[in-house]
Amino acid sequence: MQLWRKSLYLLTLFCVPVFAITAQTPPTFGDFDPQTTADITLGDYPILPVLTERALDLYTQALESERNPAMFSKVGDSMTFSQSFLVGFGTDDYDLGDYEELQDVVDYFNTGEISPFNRENYATALGFSTASALDSFWADSEACEPNESPLVCEFRASQSVWALMMFGTNDVMNFDEATFDYFYRSVIEATLNAGVIPVLYTFPIRPEEPEKSLQFNKIIVSIALDYDLPLVNLMKALEGLDNGGVDLEDTLHLTEPLLPLTVTTFNEEALQSGYTVRNLVTLQALDILLRDMGGLPKDE
Repeated sequence: MQLWRKSLYLLTLFCVPVFAITAQTPPTFGDFDPQTTADITLGDYPILPVLTERALDLYTQALESERNPAMFSKVGDSMTFSQSFLVGFGTDDYDLGDYEELQDVVDYFNTGEISPFNRENYATALGFSTASALDSFWADSEACEPNESPLVCEFRASQSVWALMMFGTNDVMNFDEATFDYFYRSVIEATLNAGVIPVLYTFPIRPEEPEKSLQFNKIIVSIALDYDLPLVNLMKALEGLDNGGVDLEDTLHLTEPLLPLTVTTFNEEALQSGYTVRNLVTLQALDILLRDMGGLPKDE
């Protein structure tokens, strides 16, 4: 287990493609060039993110505008909406095992009256897609204002600094490349306009559409590069698991360990399950970003 943890951090330190800051104009529907992803090799990108200049600028601006640095939003489909994604860290229902150094980041996000690990989010739901996040039809009528999108509603309600964002599982079954690229970039634009830092994830391979899933993940990498944003290569983190961490009886979701183990138990057996790995790399990603931004002290 120690070796696996170290390999994640070594990938971050030594296999990092260069993220260049690129000025962006709002996306235009249908204006997608497949050549923009032709040279992307997904395996070249590390599992854990690096701090980008744009993310650091956004963090500084968020603090100045008094957004809550100890609050993140969950943005995405049912794999993000699931009670298996991070929720246990908002209670005492977790065991960090060999990853005790992550206690600092768990404590950091549990300092307020409401924990982002288990609070209600308004930009994640069953059946959600990139288009859903921008459509007021999907907004919670009790929490959101008239004609407010779920995404804008969530950022207003939470005053979060971070958006943990994973799309693709539903999009890949319903959209073509150009549509996915357009809506994902539109989600990024809305997030940046709210002063929130998007942390992007590649998504698990959908068994029904493996090649298209790979192409959609290349689009996500391309968007992270274009906007100079942190990227968690979850697809790569899941590669060593059976079926890439996907539950073949329910391909919309990741696998979970058998009881009494849970998705917030970080031991060797539980880390053979998709949700457990996603929870681990998410805490590791937040830990890296916070330490590099000065939100947590640097490791000695």
